[in-house]
Amino acid sequence: MKKTLFALTAFAATCLAGCGKGNRANVGLLYCAAEANSLYQVNVVKAELEKKGLSTKLISFSDSNDLAAVLNGNIDKIDTMYIPTDNTCASNVSIIDNVVRAKKVPVFAGEEGICEGCGAITLSISYYNIGVKTGEMAASVLLGNSDIKSLPIAYDENPVKKYNKSFCEAVGITVPADYVQLDAEGGSTSALPAFQNTANAHFNIGISQLVTHPALDAATQGFQDAVKAALGEPNVTFDLQNAAGESATCSVIANQFVSHNVDLIMANATPALQAAANATSTIPVLGTSVTEYGVALGIENFNGVVGRNISGTSDLAPLSEQASMVAEVFSSFMKK
Repeated sequence: MKKTLFALTAFAATCLAGCGKGNRANVGLLYCAAEANSLYQVNVVKAELEKKGLSTKLISFSDSNDLAAVLNGNIDKIDTMYIPTDNTCASNVSIIDNVVRAKKVPVFAGEEGICEGCGAITLSISYYNIGVKTGEMAASVLLGNSDIKSLPIAYDENPVKKYNKSFCEAVGITVPADYVQLDAEGGSTSALPAFQNTANAHFNIGISQLVTHPALDAATQGFQDAVKAALGEPNVTFDLQNAAGESATCSVIANQFVSHNVDLIMANATPALQAAANATSTIPVLGTSVTEYGVALGIENFNGVVGRNISGTSDLAPLSEQASMVAEVFSSFMKK
């Protein structure tokens, strides 16, 4: 951790020197007000930053229609920006990029898809890998090796520091040597499950994906790869449906899967998970690309196990570590 913070201190001196906004460091936290998981993330990061004596500014917008206006109205009030794993931001990175590049405001992104579109650096999980983990969980549930009611939510335990070369060059940022350049999603390092479909049983799996996006696409691909490896490709039929960003369509898809009596539903992103949870209490549901299951499902004092027909994987990189990274950057700047 000391090595990480030291590197980020050097990074701060470079990126904030380019901001030219004096010696008061303000962190703008951009999120869509309609996304409960985004609000959860920015509140945690905000609290951690303020414990360090840093100034923060919540910048919320309603949907893609008012994003540009809200961002333009606030961009001159901040020195840098934090964006959580927000689906609306991820779908509108070009709008954000146009504003922050013009003002040379460096962005810390909660995941690499957003970083690739409009950010400088990120502490990112691999969406392919969490998809693989979800697929392994699916195979275990379908083959009777795991009880989904007691299956804890899983995480990517190895987030990676990455940088967006194009963005960094555009705003004049020199990146520490221990960052790796953003690249296409790689394969999973996870071992294949020990169990196999020795009886060659056939399973029908419905996949509901909120929207086409590189991160969500990678999670779906990882899920399918892992399921086929465990169950045997001829023994599984996928019904992949895309909701085109519409929560109402997620509900239609989930109800369709229930009417077809699929063996399992994979819900990719929070609205897809919520729709599946509302549609069935009996068919196993595994989520992925979901930040906080307790928030998504309205569970108070969530302990990591849903306790019903739902489990899955989270796309959350450690918020406390992200906050510590940002805090160290701005603490160093204010001392100058």
